[in-house]
Amino acid sequence: MSIDKILQYQEYDMKYIKLENELKSSQEAKKVMAYKQTGQQSIENLTRMNDVADHTMESIKKIIASLEDTGKQIDEINNSELKDCDEKQLDYFAKQLEKLEQKLEDAEKEILRDNRELSEINANQKKDFEQAAKAAKAYRIATEAFNELKKNMAVEANALMKEMKAIAQDVEPKLMERYQKVRANKRVPVFVPLVKPNGCGGCGMEVASDALNKLQENKIQECPNCGRILYIKD
Repeated sequence: MSIDKILQYQEYDMKYIKLENELKSSQEAKKVMAYKQTGQQSIENLTRMNDVADHTMESIKKIIASLEDTGKQIDEINNSELKDCDEKQLDYFAKQLEKLEQKLEDAEKEILRDNRELSEINANQKKDFEQAAKAAKAYRIATEAFNELKKNMAVEANALMKEMKAIAQDVEPKLMERYQKVRANKRVPVFVPLVKPNGCGGCGMEVASDALNKLQENKIQECPNCGRILYIKD
């Protein structure tokens, strides 16, 4: 079985893969990903802070309701007829008023604390809004640069694909099918030579004797270690 054509096909395919990798690892691609992540982080922060703000507002509403209830209790005690009360009862009312007033003071402190928290949230939200806007602008610029690079590389990529398509017509279909199957598993290059003494040119592992015998018979043989297709180089 002649594998000259499939090796020629692989040569162009490796150039195509290299081109793809250059695009993926380019500074333009890295910038697009970085600005995208920054924007997503800002949105996540804003969402989280909105949740915290909603929780804080609910807390303030409950405190206000408690304040109103406490105020009513104080008014009830102050408006009570105390002239007929003995000393023990007066002492009880005084202690109740003291507890209620302390409750009012604690509630006011909670409201002040929650208000400070809301102020901090608003300040942080402003920063995240600004950061999100900057990231969105930078992402747009980076995307334009990436698309321009991709467009320029596409000229070379299309030329390679055209050559590969022409060569593929002269490759035995079953052989091409085997090639594409291994390539899909990210085992590239797919066809690798047997290297001395009896190693795989892809993974470097020693090839078992039974696989070597089949290689001698069939001219090509799958590496039992990595799955690439071995051949004996002339």
